Amino acid sequence: AVVRRASMASAASSGPPVNPLEPLLAKYRSIQQEIGKLQNGASQATTQICENELVLKELELLEEDAQVFKLIGPVLVKQELVEVKSNVSKRIEYINADMKRIENTLKAKNEEQNGVKEQIQALQKKS
Repeated sequence: AVVRRASMASAASSGPPVNPLEPLLAKYRSIQQEIGKLQNGASQATTQICENELVLKELELLEEDAQVFKLIGPVLVKQELVEVKSNVSKRIEYINADMKRIENTLKAKNEEQNGVKEQIQALQKKS
């Protein structure tokens, strides 16, 4: 009876054979999801850059003594035109820097995805 239990335990722990492609396919899908999120972030950043550039162009059309207000919650707060232009320019710079970071990460993820794809293709050729 003791021998039978030992053989049953080893049979249960070995389980069905694992397909060597499964972990690579899971990694490939995970990278694809990350790339999708990064592309969404890039799209949002592009939209924000366009919006802020339009605001800056409109601000450039104003006279130096023009009154500018910023909506903070339900309240309009008066601000200096020079300060507003500076803030919008800094925001554009920040978004551009974020865009560069996203592009670099996207490039790295695409390279990683290509590496996993090559590994998958190599395994498929073997089988």
